[in-house]
Amino acid sequence: MTAVRAIAILCVLGLGTLAPTPARAADAVALILGERGGAYAEAAEAVRRELGAAAEVTQRQAEEINGLARMPLRAAVAIGTDACRALSQNAVSAPLKLCLLLPKAAYDRIAQGARARGKAPSVLLLDQPLARQMALIRLALPERRRIGVLLGPEAAALGGALAASAGAQGLRVHVGRIQVPDDLAGALHDVLAEADVLLAIPDSVVYNSRTIQNVLRSTFMGRVPLVAFSPAYVRAGALLALYSTPAQIGRQAGRALRAALAGHELPPQQSPQDFEVAVNPHVARSLGIELDDGAVLAARLRRLESAR
Repeated sequence: MTAVRAIAILCVLGLGTLAPTPARAADAVALILGERGGAYAEAAEAVRRELGAAAEVTQRQAEEINGLARMPLRAAVAIGTDACRALSQNAVSAPLKLCLLLPKAAYDRIAQGARARGKAPSVLLLDQPLARQMALIRLALPERRRIGVLLGPEAAALGGALAASAGAQGLRVHVGRIQVPDDLAGALHDVLAEADVLLAIPDSVVYNSRTIQNVLRSTFMGRVPLVAFSPAYVRAGALLALYSTPAQIGRQAGRALRAALAGHELPPQQSPQDFEVAVNPHVARSLGIELDDGAVLAARLRRLESAR
């Protein structure tokens, strides 16, 4: 058999090198934003960059989600509480569904209804792990061991986990329970009498635009620093905050999604991996507290976690 004839036969059989393998089409991914611009757009852009050429990305607002029902999607990513709710209630047929940029309390409410209809989407939570929060308090405020916490109805189930995380760091937790907004003043007074740090846990009944100034005023007058979950609270008068940026959340979501598109499991629930620490040096000076820079505290906390 001549060489030319042999090559021709191999090509017919699909074994030759003269017929290139078709390139795999990029997976279709939809980003669904709860609001336009701001943190939502920042997270969406980070997801896009992390996915790169692995996906063909389309973007919609939550109110436009019906337009995705007939699209052949591999994945749908809901950014924010409203978008996650829309994704869980809508007939989007993507096998991979992920929510991000929402607190655990909001996700739990959405997931409960979604499970009744089938399966809840996966989630990358906005909340920082309790162990990380307690570790930060030990690093930043080593002399303060009594942690006050106000738990409203959204975070009521965290009492046991808070006590365990605090105990692992040699700290004690004093919990104030709040059912309705009118309970806040009394619970705050009682907790501040027993605590030398107040740790803010996300709960819309406790921490919102109507209550935060009263909380900040009371903690400052009682000389009990507030450790918050948002840099906005630090600018308003909290001593420090532990948080993840929308871009950090988006990059982590993009990495998890890229791995899932390649065949790996998408974790049902994730906490933020990367994070920042913001500090208010003016509040620190006013309270007589020596406090490292936020970047220094964040670096020390990352080293501590990586050593585990």
